Amino acid sequence: MIETSDREAIATLRAVLDGAGYDSDGIKRALGSEGPFARDDNLPLYLRALPREGRLPTLVRLFFLGVPVAAEAAEAALAPLPLDRVEALGLVEPSGGGVGATVDLTPTDEFLLAYDHGEHGVERREHVLGISPATKLLAYLTIRRPVETALDLGSGSGVQAILAAKHARSVVAADVNPRALEFTAFNALLNGFENVECRLGDLFEPVDGEQFDLLVCNPPYVVSPEAALVYRDSGLPGDAFCEQLVRRVPEFLAEGGLAHVLVSWVHGPDEDWSARPRSWLDGSGCDALLLRFRTHEPLAYAAGSNSRLRKRDPEAFGATVDRWTEYYDELGIEAISWGAIVLRRRRGESWLWTHSPSAERLGPASGHVQRLIDAQDRLQALADDRALLDDALELVPSHRLDQTVVLRGGDEEVEASLLRLLDGLRFQVQVDGPTTRVLSLLDGKRTLRDVLEEASALEPGLGANAALAGIRQLVELGFLV
Repeated sequence: MIETSDREAIATLRAVLDGAGYDSDGIKRALGSEGPFARDDNLPLYLRALPREGRLPTLVRLFFLGVPVAAEAAEAALAPLPLDRVEALGLVEPSGGGVGATVDLTPTDEFLLAYDHGEHGVERREHVLGISPATKLLAYLTIRRPVETALDLGSGSGVQAILAAKHARSVVAADVNPRALEFTAFNALLNGFENVECRLGDLFEPVDGEQFDLLVCNPPYVVSPEAALVYRDSGLPGDAFCEQLVRRVPEFLAEGGLAHVLVSWVHGPDEDWSARPRSWLDGSGCDALLLRFRTHEPLAYAAGSNSRLRKRDPEAFGATVDRWTEYYDELGIEAISWGAIVLRRRRGESWLWTHSPSAERLGPASGHVQRLIDAQDRLQALADDRALLDDALELVPSHRLDQTVVLRGGDEEVEASLLRLLDGLRFQVQVDGPTTRVLSLLDGKRTLRDVLEEASALEPGLGANAALAGIRQLVELGFLV
């Protein structure tokens, strides 16, 4: 059990860790590596690289590598916080004649996070994850703007709640897993946030009748036959859990409120991937960005979802993959997609925009997601694309144009031009020469009509209608504002 009643001890622990340099840079220096860290595979190397003594090396062994240390070394590293008070918090326990950590304690650039050991032990049903790729993706997609109220639905270790606490006056963290709420409450205090309220209950039960300006949710979206892990398995068939979740989200959004939800759904291999989640949003009263990051065939999905078993227990891994694929066969599941839905509750006729970005290229995208929403608002309001001619447009500063140039006969010939975004969803678009000319003239002051007239003088034969199609796409994707 993780204890939060001794707030003074939590504050002192944070001061001790900060004073020892227990942060991302400090750990990289101590281990002689820039990461990412594969602790199970490289543990002997990390232990060899660490100095044998010292406050930071002891804390890294204990809380980052999960290796027991001598009680005297732990006492010295945690001073002036007594070891028994750290044990009372539920963070350490006697182990092998010394002291071992019961949790992982990982620093990021923004916060310090405690969570259950991952590959160090067998996961239990109430296992609380740390920072997974899905955790990062949801954090990146969330629009960061000042709000009064926020809800982290299925808070886990509290990552999304802590991030929301930076720009929300009050945050409710809800979870069906009591251990998850213990971690959320502890991590909020460890990072100095007093505006996070933890509530226990199934899905929306703890916030029935309430509405929020921001809702974030990383739910148990995995399509599986299991009910073994709270953070992963819903226990409902197919994608029924995600459908029920998405259909209910709008009622918990205030007018103008935003929701960011990770989801999975099933479809046929040749079926429009967006058809099923589109149907969930019918009559929602919300504008929606529907983003698909990956589509898997069932065998690959089953193997990837159970990869933690591959090294630990190959026989169990094989049996589990067989069980999962049999389940997919029984339900007629041929493809499983994973992505995110961003909703904004708004009166009036709503819009829905779909896209398939690359999850691998994704970075912090708050500003980009907001641009995508603003773009749809503008484009939906236009009578036709020619109304864009009255807009003054410019490229966002985070763009780059990569050109492939061929040298031929003493001349330089541009063979291809790729316009890239360096932030957010990092879209890439091929642009032709005339479009490149137009883009170079956009300054945010003159109307597109005036720019096209100038470009036509420089590029005879440039047609306004042809240019408009490319310009519209760049507005839609957040290159132009």
